Amino acid sequence: MNTSGKFKYNFRKYPVIRALILLGIIALILGTVFFINKQRTPIPEIESIDPPVGAPGDVIVISGKNFGDVRDMSYVEFSGAKLTASSYISWSEDKIKIVLPANVQDGLVVVGTKNLRSKPSLFANEVNIPIPVTNSRVITKPVITEITKSKVSVGDLLVITGNNFGDVRNQSKVLFTIDYNKKIAEAEYKNVSMFTENMISANDDNFDYVSWSNTEIKVYIPDGACSGVIVVDKELEKSDPYNITITQDAGSKNYINKKIYLLQYTVDIADVVTTDTATITLRSPVPAIYSAQPTLEITEVSPEPVLTNYQHDMIQQISKSKSNLPKTVASQSFVLPVYEIQSNIVPERIGQYRETNEALYAMFTESDELVPSDDEKIVELSTNIAGKEKNPYKKAKLIYDYMCDNYKVDEKYRKNDSNPLDLLRRGRGDSYDFAVIYTALLRSAGIPAITDAGILVCQDMMTQPHWWCEFYLQDFGWLPVDPAIGAGLSYRVWQEGDEVNVREYNFGNLDSHHIAFSRGWNQLRPFSQDNKIVQQPRSFALQSIWEEASSNIVKYSSFWTVPVVKGVY
Repeated sequence: MNTSGKFKYNFRKYPVIRALILLGIIALILGTVFFINKQRTPIPEIESIDPPVGAPGDVIVISGKNFGDVRDMSYVEFSGAKLTASSYISWSEDKIKIVLPANVQDGLVVVGTKNLRSKPSLFANEVNIPIPVTNSRVITKPVITEITKSKVSVGDLLVITGNNFGDVRNQSKVLFTIDYNKKIAEAEYKNVSMFTENMISANDDNFDYVSWSNTEIKVYIPDGACSGVIVVDKELEKSDPYNITITQDAGSKNYINKKIYLLQYTVDIADVVTTDTATITLRSPVPAIYSAQPTLEITEVSPEPVLTNYQHDMIQQISKSKSNLPKTVASQSFVLPVYEIQSNIVPERIGQYRETNEALYAMFTESDELVPSDDEKIVELSTNIAGKEKNPYKKAKLIYDYMCDNYKVDEKYRKNDSNPLDLLRRGRGDSYDFAVIYTALLRSAGIPAITDAGILVCQDMMTQPHWWCEFYLQDFGWLPVDPAIGAGLSYRVWQEGDEVNVREYNFGNLDSHHIAFSRGWNQLRPFSQDNKIVQQPRSFALQSIWEEASSNIVKYSSFWTVPVVKGVY
């Protein structure tokens, strides 16, 4: 009997064989249908989250496609945590409406169906980023009726009373006159228009705002403010100017030699290996906004940022669906003015920190991840240098002179993992070591101080990463210091007048070729606890996170360029 005949004989004789074959055919059909359906099942896609910033209790609408007509086993996930059933208001193919739970966190938002997940999108908690709140009430002009003192100094607490300030501050602010290029100081005739031409806001980073209500504002006089007027700015409407006198008995600052820079830097992402659709989130630093850099214009950004200025960073996302796709280049361009700071100090009139902003003093005299001010060697050295001196300005000058006399500056940057405390042992270090150790010695001596990071623009328009310092004085504000240049770091200086004593100049003054991206350490939280974190030590910004990769990324490479100057105006 041939094989074919034998099979037919067994097929007719044995029912078990017929049953097994039938089951095999059914399994094959079901498997094929499942495979086809899986291939055809569309992946959910998030197109927008409205609003992208919210607070617990807010209603959020997620728009997109392929969500499914009913929720069933589908879900929405915030920062790795799925929402409970009580959070869902409605669910349709292209729109999901939810109410944010009390424990909502910053992070990546994902819409998931039974077997598929969308690419993540970014959500930020309003607690960490103030945003304007839509208000249907008629906007009423704020009115200042009285201030507690007509004469104050920088750092003094000012109480402003009036009406229509708003029950919460949101993006509202108090503006103070600042004298750029000595226009007010040198003017023969002064008027209100001149006082309101240049104004600066009280600074959140310095904890200037104490309280805000519809009828009363408590605010510290910000660094850089001078006699002129104050204005309460509610974005849509401003109060009339109110006269104020800011005394300068302890000293004054001049903001001169303005330069307008066009800056650009890029980030290369390559060699991505992923097990599934994955996201790399970039925390791209933006230049700092403060009295010497009063405005910032973001001109060109690619890819389009999810948030333009979140915790001093621009948030950009790069999605990868397959491994080893072509390199992705993210780019950022900015235009910002930078002023030279010239300080005139009366040392004998510098007082102790009796009435200084308590939050500012506490924050900037403690050690942190960057500044080891509680290290035993730092404490001992700071005590020995300062001796019996009590005046904060004179103590800071003693420490500056000690570093200039006893430590040498390395022109070449040290390795990323090098410890700044090595400066004490080696007797030499780069500008990062000098800035961090000077800040630590000042804090240990009870002087509020911060390390600044950014770039130094040389005469040939070339740039290099650089680090310097600021310390705070009662009745004066922040005083800039560049201990590395003071100790002999060489760079091709722009010649803009008479020769200066480099060492003396860099204690209390700062030229307009220092561009700050960070003023102090920026401690950030990851958007998701599962994300892989990338840091960039000793870079042009001081922050704990530069990149976050989703958990399904096995590996990738990244390269951040130093910001370059494309033009000076």
